[in-house]
Amino acid sequence: MNKIELLKIPKSSKILITGHVNPDGDALGSGLALKLVFNDLGYSSTIAYDFPVKISDELSFLPISNLSSYDSKYLANVFDVAIVFDCGDSKRLGSLENLVNNSKSIYVIDHHLGQEFGTHQEVDSNAASTTQVLYRILYREKIEINPVVATCLLTGLITDTGRFQYPNTTEEVFDIASQLLKLGANLPLITESIYGSVNHNALKLQAEIITRIVLIKEFNLSFSYVLIDDYVKYNTKQEDTDFLIDVVRLPKESNVALLLKEQKDGIYKGSLRSRGEIDVQAIASSLGGGGHKAAAGFSTNLKREDILIKVTDAIRLQS
Repeated sequence: MNKIELLKIPKSSKILITGHVNPDGDALGSGLALKLVFNDLGYSSTIAYDFPVKISDELSFLPISNLSSYDSKYLANVFDVAIVFDCGDSKRLGSLENLVNNSKSIYVIDHHLGQEFGTHQEVDSNAASTTQVLYRILYREKIEINPVVATCLLTGLITDTGRFQYPNTTEEVFDIASQLLKLGANLPLITESIYGSVNHNALKLQAEIITRIVLIKEFNLSFSYVLIDDYVKYNTKQEDTDFLIDVVRLPKESNVALLLKEQKDGIYKGSLRSRGEIDVQAIASSLGGGGHKAAAGFSTNLKREDILIKVTDAIRLQS
């Protein structure tokens, strides 16, 4: 597999930057960071993602004005290079999958196991975030990082390490974070936007989710859920629940946390977190998802009670 050398991409290339559907802070931060780098280097590029729901308010501090609205007219285009972040399976690109697969070259920059596509790859499953992998590339190629790019990169590090709390927080993570701060990354902006404030109605919904938390002591599992009707009841949006898993994982008696969010089509999106030896990536994989040992997710059309059975069975197998 070819290694990634950004500066060897011809400047005449038509470049697409994207990542997994409904991007989080890591996928969005890495994509926007590279978009800004390309702007500074004189490359023309398009950055677009498949957003089933609106981008969350918590991430709106990022330079999202650079995002292009996905349009079906792109399907008629062929990009010379598609650069994919934080996505090991092209199916997770959503409506941009065909566009990426039809590109002449596909560059995959990621930190997940099991990448199944791409002509070029820079992947490290031991890295805490995709922005960490991208930082290494920029550093190796001596590409300048301005303060806004540094803020984008630090966002991915912070969100994918759970504010430097997950086991994937290594010495290198702190070294990179330190370098990004020296380069002008705006730490207060990141932390206040993502963790320091929330809409009043979303806070009331959060209170409801807290009352639903159940601690299943046999499995040291903390569990809660969000229903479609909750968004109507509290006049909130689905994106307002993006960080609720951090509340569900708070009970000190739990080693694993599970939050299920009902979608309009009846399926459930699940978020899993682990603070112990349980590998939630393995649990998510059993439900068609993926992620990392400490943080993972999945989507399924199973009923809520059936999902809970599968998760507890998977925990039992690891105990």
